[in-house]
Amino acid sequence: MTEEDKVEYWLYPTDPDTSGLSTLATIWKLVEGLANQYLWHQQIFNLRVEESKDGWCLYGSVDYGENVEDEWMVVSLLIHITRSVGCLTARVLDTDGEILLIEAADLVPRWAGEPAVAEGRVFIYNGEVHLIPVCKTPGDVTPFPWGTPDPWFASRFISEYPQFSRADDSVQQAIVKRIGKFPTDVSSNHHTTTVLLPDLVAAVLHHNNQGVCDLINALKDKDHLDLRNTRTMSRVKQRKMKRYSVTFPKCLYALLSSIKVRPYRASGWEVQENSKEEVLGYQLSLGLEIILSRYRSENDDTGSSKSWENFKRKLMDVGYFQGEIEGSIKHKILVRRATEFWQSSLEDSNHSRLDQLVNTFQRCETDGIMEPADGWLKPGGVQEDEQWMQITPESLDRMLADRFGAPPGGEEDIPGQLNTFLNKMSDMAGVGDPDSVDLDPSNLLASMRKLLGEQEEQDLDTSDSEDEGEQDPIIMDYMNRLDEEVVGVKGRDELPDQDKPMDIDSSVLSNLLASYSAELGLSGPASSLLNTLGINPGRSTDPS
Repeated sequence: MTEEDKVEYWLYPTDPDTSGLSTLATIWKLVEGLANQYLWHQQIFNLRVEESKDGWCLYGSVDYGENVEDEWMVVSLLIHITRSVGCLTARVLDTDGEILLIEAADLVPRWAGEPAVAEGRVFIYNGEVHLIPVCKTPGDVTPFPWGTPDPWFASRFISEYPQFSRADDSVQQAIVKRIGKFPTDVSSNHHTTTVLLPDLVAAVLHHNNQGVCDLINALKDKDHLDLRNTRTMSRVKQRKMKRYSVTFPKCLYALLSSIKVRPYRASGWEVQENSKEEVLGYQLSLGLEIILSRYRSENDDTGSSKSWENFKRKLMDVGYFQGEIEGSIKHKILVRRATEFWQSSLEDSNHSRLDQLVNTFQRCETDGIMEPADGWLKPGGVQEDEQWMQITPESLDRMLADRFGAPPGGEEDIPGQLNTFLNKMSDMAGVGDPDSVDLDPSNLLASMRKLLGEQEEQDLDTSDSEDEGEQDPIIMDYMNRLDEEVVGVKGRDELPDQDKPMDIDSSVLSNLLASYSAELGLSGPASSLLNTLGINPGRSTDPS
């Protein structure tokens, strides 16, 4: 995992008098079910209160690893939160910048296409994208004409004048299309199949809904030391095996399918390699064994700290525990999920998750926790289609066309697209400007003729004068003999005259001149094309 795998997000209050901890409790009650039904690739959704001289905000970050869908699950949760909790605006960034602008890059205003200008001006409010505009002319009115606005002030401005900053419907539709059915329906990210598991592994997965991701990540990141320490599988034995239906995130399931591991004879495990159920069961069991071999307990009193107790009281105030009696099974589940959420916002959140997973295994190992009447997991038998892992040229084309759109004419429309490209007028922002500037046509024509093989008479005279008297007599004799040999060869008279100027399509040249003229000497389509060909027409010296 690198820094490029992280998405960061902030929730700013539109009313500075509200309580940060109370707002956090309200949000967790709202999204707890949605966030827990989704299987996060690396790190679960989290938030914490951050205080500053300007006020409080809620901050979170998710390391999404190889699965970019986690990033858009975060966006969908922020949209859901701001739509349901009216006193908040949200910002979301990854290492590429404003991901909402990147997704709707073809639809946003010109100024929003420049990262330095758009920084800090993209928000989510009431479930919609908002762009705080910049001043394009001296007559424009905006509270933040330039630079990066203060997020607290910007949040209040958006809440008071939402019609002024709301992005166009096309931008809203682009974001909605990218999110799909998130966050209420996450089935597009999940894959369910039957796995043969030991009872201890099934118990761990029963008590830790994100546990399957931890087991696969441990297996994915294994090294030679891990394999040596887990050679005998001393703690996860092949006992009380049952078939269960296990749900995986698609990205991690694809990674798991590509990992090849075999049990050592000393482990006591026997796996039929042609049985996918057994192979998957051994892989998950090995992932748990790796976690147990790596685990080193640390003193962590986060769950009983003063801040956690304050947060727990706020959860009680907003009705998170649904009137459940303390100590009941439902109450314990809600407390565990709230604890996971609270600990996930800490710097060492990954170790906290492993603490819970290992503690669950140890309790099952020593206390012999009773299996629920309906089993640890859903009974086996489910085998979802894995066709989504098979990529063909046709399916790739469909995916790309669905994601980026397809040109109406396909390859046959390339000449038309090139002509459109040449006819575009560009300024510093890369878009058209009706003003023009005079050029020196003779300079442009001379450059093009030189490129096409026609040399000016002065160059020819100079070249001839420089070469006179310096010709090698052997070379001259050889050239004369070649001329004699080709005399009378059929078709020789039909060969093109290399000294004859080539015909130039006047319409193409006219389009090039018009496009280059409108670029005002700045970078644009026409100048880029000419520079690629080695042509530098220069600017006109005519003062008119």
